[in-house]
Amino acid sequence: MSVADHVDPLVYSPNIKDRFGEVDCVLGAGDLDVIYYEYIVTHLNKPLFFVFGNHNLSSLPRFRQNRDAGSNSFQAIPQGFGSKCIDGSVHFEKKSNLIVAGLGGCRRYNSGYHQFTELQMFLRIATLFPPMLLNRVFRGRWLDILLTHAAPAGIHDRVDACHRGFKVFLWFMRSFKPRYLIHGHVHLYDINGKRSTRYSDTIVINAYDHIVFNLENEMMDNSYVEYKADSDFSRAKQRAWIESLKNFVNPEAGQLLSFHDIKNVLKPESERYLSMKTVSIDKIVGSEDRYMDFSRHFFPKKEHLRQRWKNIDKAHLTDVILPPIKLLKIGELYFVRDGNHRVSVALSQGMKNIDAEVIELGAKISIKSTASREEIIEAVIEYERNSVLEQTGLARMIPVETINFTALGRWHELLNHIEGHKYFINMDDSNEIPFENAARSWFDNLYSPIIQIIQKEDILVRFPNRTEADLYIWMIKHWHCLKEKCDPKYPLNQAVSEFAATHGRSFSARLMKRMKKLFGYAK
Repeated sequence: MSVADHVDPLVYSPNIKDRFGEVDCVLGAGDLDVIYYEYIVTHLNKPLFFVFGNHNLSSLPRFRQNRDAGSNSFQAIPQGFGSKCIDGSVHFEKKSNLIVAGLGGCRRYNSGYHQFTELQMFLRIATLFPPMLLNRVFRGRWLDILLTHAAPAGIHDRVDACHRGFKVFLWFMRSFKPRYLIHGHVHLYDINGKRSTRYSDTIVINAYDHIVFNLENEMMDNSYVEYKADSDFSRAKQRAWIESLKNFVNPEAGQLLSFHDIKNVLKPESERYLSMKTVSIDKIVGSEDRYMDFSRHFFPKKEHLRQRWKNIDKAHLTDVILPPIKLLKIGELYFVRDGNHRVSVALSQGMKNIDAEVIELGAKISIKSTASREEIIEAVIEYERNSVLEQTGLARMIPVETINFTALGRWHELLNHIEGHKYFINMDDSNEIPFENAARSWFDNLYSPIIQIIQKEDILVRFPNRTEADLYIWMIKHWHCLKEKCDPKYPLNQAVSEFAATHGRSFSARLMKRMKKLFGYAK
């Protein structure tokens, strides 16, 4: 593990041993107080090697062999210290078979201590050559890791005088081929800032906060926010699973609404841009295209969301300002067009409001933001029913109070059935019969017989949460298919019974299906 520049809450913690107890050694890339290093050594009981930066130099005189301020010679471990300074030296760690060289300090930008010109840094490198040569002869390599404070020129450095990198480090990497160059000095305020770069045969790593890496397989795990974001995602995903348990009896209650489903239901007639708004997150009830990936409260349900979700959470943890999300509004309902992960992270972090660009779609039906999927569907079905009854006067012709649907579009489908029935009656009559007569004939000769069979055979119990009118629509389609496939005179009662046997589910079958869906085995 390597640390640099900032006291990381994940490291400076009572849980440090639980988190980092498996590391073999610790490297300090500067600008940290030696007390912090001592805390790490005390709790991990692992070797720690460090270099000084250009800040937090109060302990530097204690490590100088010659205590004159201008001296660049260091003693590795003054009495009473557990961490080892390798600034300007080469160290072989026998237990880990690791060769580490240290070059602290930064490019000279003022008259402060531990700052060097390119020439001065080159001369410091020259003092490392004899011990590195011995390693090359007896261990087959110059070194494994070059530990610095400043970055190499053009790699992770900055344009300001203070944070410019050393060109001589580039020459060092080409000449001596360390596997890693670990540096600090450059703070990673941007969550997307580059942390690792390969140069020639060397991987250059910015150790800001902390980073854990494996010398053998080059795997890296960076900083406090990486651990925290991963933990946050796992906790949010667990909450999504708990939501599914709570909604075991009615799974749809735990799902986000599909914008396209609601749009097809409400059929908005206009669209306008409402500009930027601050929207209460609890009014966001669905998504345009990611409604299957998140729970009703926007907790992530799928593992493939982890990396994107973590990146957003890292931005939140490091106070990076993200662009506003994009929402679609129908009535009082908001749907996410862009920014599903941002909404999910915001809710997981306890935020109540979020900035959004809003496009409003006008609809005839008024829907409250607290409406559930079922309530929205019920409102639309009621709207469809009233439209059909107002258009046709059907309520004066047949007992419509006995006809109820749970699915959208059924009232218009029923109207098509009556019109089709009227067409077939007129085929045998030269005079067109009135719609009213056709409606009564349809109800008495087609609808009622099917309902009677459903009631007699108690078929409805095999189709929970459905109505007799729902079954009528399905069974009439099934009957027509059988007549086309088998026999134009296929018996109606036989078609109804076959449909129930084929498509109806017993209680145990329905229970098994829900259990599979709950535990992720449903196809």
